[in-house]
Amino acid sequence: MKKMKKHLSVVILVLLLVGVTLGFSALSANLNISGTSRISSSSWDVHFQNIAITSGSVTATTAPSTSNGGLTISYAVDLAEPGDFYEFTVDVKNAGSVPAKLNALPTVSGVSSAQSVYTTYTFTHTDGTAIAVGETLAAGASKNFKVRVEYKSDIQPSQLPTSAQNLTLTVAMQYVQA
Repeated sequence: MKKMKKHLSVVILVLLLVGVTLGFSALSANLNISGTSRISSSSWDVHFQNIAITSGSVTATTAPSTSNGGLTISYAVDLAEPGDFYEFTVDVKNAGSVPAKLNALPTVSGVSSAQSVYTTYTFTHTDGTAIAVGETLAAGASKNFKVRVEYKSDIQPSQLPTSAQNLTLTVAMQYVQA
């Protein structure tokens, strides 16, 4: 009887092992995924366009022009007396198919720290609000901005420059894919 129990235990153990193996093979399977995908063409084209000089501005010695793929505007101006200003509006156009995001604040350069005592130089939205990093520009859209350099009118006589000051100014923006 002991021998029979041993044989029966071995047979049950073998059947159990075979059952577990068959169960595992029945529950495991190869998963194959196939399909097709299409990647559409995209284009990147963010640039300045439509520069319009504001009425009342002094005449620039060098009119605003774009460079660096349309992301930089350079110009030169002489401001003769307090209150003189040079101002223009410009569109930033996203002519590409990819949304764009402003990666850093626009840079305005060409006014030294000594000149900033009697000169203000700003680049804002046309309503005067500040521009923020992260602003987006949808594909096909444009935004209008205002650039202004001004000889301050609220300065003291001691702050006036002692010689003529020619300003060669630059505005630049850096957009990246949104």
